[in-house]
Amino acid sequence: MGQVSTALQAYRLFLLFVVLSSAGISVSGAACSDSDRAALIELKSGLTDPYIGVFSSWTSKDCCSGWYGVACDPDTGRVTDLVLRGESEDPILTMAGRPGLMTGGISPAVCRLDHISTLVIADWKQISGPIPACITSLSSLRVLDLIGNRLTGSLPSNLGKLYHLAVLNVADNQITGPIPESLTQMGSLMYLNLANNQLSGSIPSDFGNLKMLSGALLGRNRLSGVIPSSIGQMNRLADLDLAENQIWGSIPASLASMPVLSSLYLGSNRLTGGIPAVLLGNKGLGILNLSRNAIEGPIPDAFTSISYFTTLDLSYNKLTGDLPKTLLTAAYVGHIDLSNNNLCGRIPTASPFDRLDASSFANNDCLCGWPLQACAS
Repeated sequence: MGQVSTALQAYRLFLLFVVLSSAGISVSGAACSDSDRAALIELKSGLTDPYIGVFSSWTSKDCCSGWYGVACDPDTGRVTDLVLRGESEDPILTMAGRPGLMTGGISPAVCRLDHISTLVIADWKQISGPIPACITSLSSLRVLDLIGNRLTGSLPSNLGKLYHLAVLNVADNQITGPIPESLTQMGSLMYLNLANNQLSGSIPSDFGNLKMLSGALLGRNRLSGVIPSSIGQMNRLADLDLAENQIWGSIPASLASMPVLSSLYLGSNRLTGGIPAVLLGNKGLGILNLSRNAIEGPIPDAFTSISYFTTLDLSYNKLTGDLPKTLLTAAYVGHIDLSNNNLCGRIPTASPFDRLDASSFANNDCLCGWPLQACAS
């Protein structure tokens, strides 16, 4: 999906810190509580790991000492972190020479780990069943990462109870149903990834209440309705991905007022109307993908000397008119795709047009000039 964004880089660094600080490290101090140990054993009994042996260390009485992926508060012996990731650079996976594969389901017993702040059960490919509804009772939870499994069912309706949650990542599963309205009450949320599921319904109208959010990845679902204008009030949002859904209506001009927005993916929806001129003039926006919609009208002649686009994809729409002359003044434009529209006129010979191939302009009404056919004199 293009270059790795700032929000994704920050997320990966944060999760790497969690893995290095938790997985496989023995924490001296108080022995783990009996209740936490029992909860972990019950969680383990619902999962099967036939190849890696991540649970082979879960045998001693003290779950705070040497249990793979488990970390505890040294003063209380309560479990604070559980990090089980099927794809990482952890030695246990390196020695196995293969990524992890785990079957079974996530037991509600995990909800008895009531001091946990980081819960990662990710990239195991075949863990199935629902997310336990009781997960919302874990009031200390800051990271919930369940990406890359086969989880089904819906997101818990009262997710908003997880007010301290900073990271919610359930991408690449088979989760259905709506985005819970209560999600917009999660005032600490900084990274949200619900991509590549089967979520339906509309995006909550007050989505803009998530003021701390830097990354919102909702692409490749079945979401419908319009893009909430409240998103334009999110001053920390750097990456917004709503691609490959069934979203309709026009592009809110309020998106242009977002001060740190760097990537905007709205491709493969049912968007109509024109491209807001102010959106192309947003000085921080570097990736803009509006392809495969029904957007019409001219491409606004609104580029400036500080416009810096690494990717500009407006293909497969109903755009008309000439190519914008101000695009010649942009500081940088990398990949451009204007194909499969109704554009017309002469292709300028200066940068960035002079280094593009014919595929960037193909299947328009009457564009001419290099790299297409020569214009009639």
